[in-house]
Amino acid sequence: MQDILFNILKAMGWFFLNPLFYVILLLIGFHAVTRVKRERSDFRVRVYDTLDDFVNGIVPGLVIGLIFSVLSVFAGLYLSFGVIAVMSVFYIVLGLTLRKNYFNPVFAGTLTYLAAAYMPPFETGVRILDGWLVDLQDVSLGMIALLVAALLVVEGILIISIGGKNTSPILLRGKRGKGIGAHVISRIWFVPLFVLVPGSVVATSDWFPLLQIGEASVGFALAPFAIGFHHVVSQSMPEPVVKNIGSRFFLLGLILLAGSVLLITFDLEMLSIVIVGLAAVGRNALILYYRKLEIKRAPYFSAMNEGLRVLGIIPGSPASKMNVSIGERIIKVNGRKMERVEDFYGAVQSSASFVKLEVLNFNGEVRFVQRSLYENEHHELGLLFAQPEKAKRRKVVG
Repeated sequence: MQDILFNILKAMGWFFLNPLFYVILLLIGFHAVTRVKRERSDFRVRVYDTLDDFVNGIVPGLVIGLIFSVLSVFAGLYLSFGVIAVMSVFYIVLGLTLRKNYFNPVFAGTLTYLAAAYMPPFETGVRILDGWLVDLQDVSLGMIALLVAALLVVEGILIISIGGKNTSPILLRGKRGKGIGAHVISRIWFVPLFVLVPGSVVATSDWFPLLQIGEASVGFALAPFAIGFHHVVSQSMPEPVVKNIGSRFFLLGLILLAGSVLLITFDLEMLSIVIVGLAAVGRNALILYYRKLEIKRAPYFSAMNEGLRVLGIIPGSPASKMNVSIGERIIKVNGRKMERVEDFYGAVQSSASFVKLEVLNFNGEVRFVQRSLYENEHHELGLLFAQPEKAKRRKVVG
């Protein structure tokens, strides 16, 4: 037991020496700052703090990483340090594109698989690099496919967990040049994962690991992985779209995970290229499919003949404490009809201590919401609307 604990501590130390860990944190911070700048440009206010990106990217990843670490160790996910290092290098290169959908284990894993399967043996003269290359030549291709499929399942779970929470509002130009509002669903999740590596800590047996790896004994390594995801929703409320995408990713990953286990069990690992290929092509196809759906449908957050549709609500603002939801319509404020965003601001400021809203909900029913206002509270309540005159043409592909 003492040897196992020492090996786990050693694995964690090796984890902190992996530069990918710090690259993940840097990219989360970079995208957080970029988001805040965009929100200030659109709405003159930051919607979510930069710290939210770290909390939403790290906490769920740690939880699911712990769960999948237990499963991966007992299942027998077996990689060498060299393979983890090579995959980390590919991750870092993909991260330089600043595209979240590329900073993903499906693409980093696919590149690692192709290098392991098709790169001819050669030497660099650098001892550590040559060691990595030897590990790459000896790796089980089925294990790389298993890792890619498992992390695709994890991605699906994490996307579903977003629901409609903490999506960032944005102002865009629609396909006809009209200003519209949209929601950006964008994350980099940090997912640390324990895997089996060559070592002499735990002896293999008939029941451990479930997938026989042919080693007399193994050790543990804690490897950092990142899962990047980016999608823009303008034709509906974000929650159903997010859950739909997450469910499709989860189902695809589950099918490929079962397939990779079967290939390893029946020693058909050379066919694992099918698993990796389907993961890369399938994930990308789903992203493109949902983007095309966004183009075909009419925008949901756009200028209306009657009322203003709520695009966003600033956390901690008076609006966040009122019974108003994103997607509902504000018909009247303090008795005044709403046609433009300027009407809303003028009506709120007409009464310094009290506000009464007439709200049209998703069922077409009207209700009244009222609240006292205090001196230190946000003078615009914290409700955000699509403002056509401020909308910009942006590239929002992540």
